[in-house]
Amino acid sequence: MRSFFSNKKLIVLLVSIIILVALIGFSMNRDQDLSEPEQIMRDAIGWVQNVFARPAHFVGDIYENIQEIFDVYNENQLLRARLEEYTQISVERDLLKEENARLVDMLGIDETLNDYDQISAVVINRSPDAWEQYVGLNRGQTDEVTADMAVVDSRGGLIGKVSRTSKFTSYVQLLSDNDPTNRVSAQVVLEDDTAVGFIEGYDEENDLLIMRKVDVESEIEEGQTVTTSGLGDVYPAGLLIGEVDHTEADEYGLSQNVYIRPTADFSALDYVFIVQRHLPSMDEELLEEGEAE
Repeated sequence: MRSFFSNKKLIVLLVSIIILVALIGFSMNRDQDLSEPEQIMRDAIGWVQNVFARPAHFVGDIYENIQEIFDVYNENQLLRARLEEYTQISVERDLLKEENARLVDMLGIDETLNDYDQISAVVINRSPDAWEQYVGLNRGQTDEVTADMAVVDSRGGLIGKVSRTSKFTSYVQLLSDNDPTNRVSAQVVLEDDTAVGFIEGYDEENDLLIMRKVDVESEIEEGQTVTTSGLGDVYPAGLLIGEVDHTEADEYGLSQNVYIRPTADFSALDYVFIVQRHLPSMDEELLEEGEAE
């Protein structure tokens, strides 16, 4: 008798499961119109879910806000530290400028290699055919802009020089132009000295400027700063060009080539500054005599 009841319970369980599965299938096959009891049940379940969901979302928002507060605090601490460093550097720079001005007065020097003024300008033209070579600016001869003036971007990175001007506009040849005549006298700032060479070329594939004719014995490392040397007729000294990416010996082993990651982004130029140098250039007659000798 006990075995019969056990089997009976099993049969009832199986029948219940079958009925439940049938009801589920029946409800799934029905159209979207719900009966009133089903609507009441669904509304009740939705209300219960809403009751529990709101506190859960509230707690979650509080946690996210607290996390954002900690992130903002950490960023604020970092910015404070950077601001203190910037303040110290600014003080040191001002002291050095004052000391340099006194020494210049003592030596009776009227001009230095880094004397220049800046004229703000906006990039108004860029030819798709020469995207990496030229940009047009909204400053020209009426703004005292002349050919061979250096041009830097809004962050102070050198981008090139003015190649030609009109009354109200000017054209700038970028450093990324591989024209053989597009040269810049540059220097790598070493710990105790400088290594001088010429920017003569652009590696388009890797977006690197190429500085050639650098002394092979100069110990140049990745990350060192490269600036203009001021030894040419166009660029004053101290204009930022970029940082050293790597070096390699030239094909003859007599000098080394320095590959530079430029500070300026030549593909995204908007606001720039035209550099008006005060130091006069060499007399062309003297240069021709020197070349003849």
